[in-house]
Amino acid sequence: MTLEADIASLGRLPLFRSLPPPRLKLVALMGEKLHFDAGTQIVEEGEKPEGVYVILQGEVELSHESLEEHRPRLQLNSGSIIGDVPLLCGRTYVGAVTAKSGVTALRLPKDLFFELLETIPDFSLALSRDLAARLYRLADFTLHGEKVH
Repeated sequence: MTLEADIASLGRLPLFRSLPPPRLKLVALMGEKLHFDAGTQIVEEGEKPEGVYVILQGEVELSHESLEEHRPRLQLNSGSIIGDVPLLCGRTYVGAVTAKSGVTALRLPKDLFFELLETIPDFSLALSRDLAARLYRLADFTLHGEKVH
């Protein structure tokens, strides 16, 4: 993808839709574009986040190693952000993140992520809405045993 295609791809994601074009370009330039083959572990459980991953294409799975065979796994698709929660909480990843398909991701350094939060209210609001939606789905799953989507 070219820089213009990366900017257009980011601009279509709800989290980045409100960013002005110069900021979108900054995110595309400062982010590290990464490709992962299916089955590749992207993040290890217990790892300290040094930034966030924005899934541009593909599907990833969040899992926790356990002796239980039927441990729930969380599937995340294009447009998902990974690492924001442990980064904001000052914690480590609660599970491993593995590519379920070929994945293209943009890794944003934590300094850039925090700069966006501090300087662009619409980005902070979009992230808050995304976090609230994820918390709602988690509560629904926990209380009702329904699939987390």
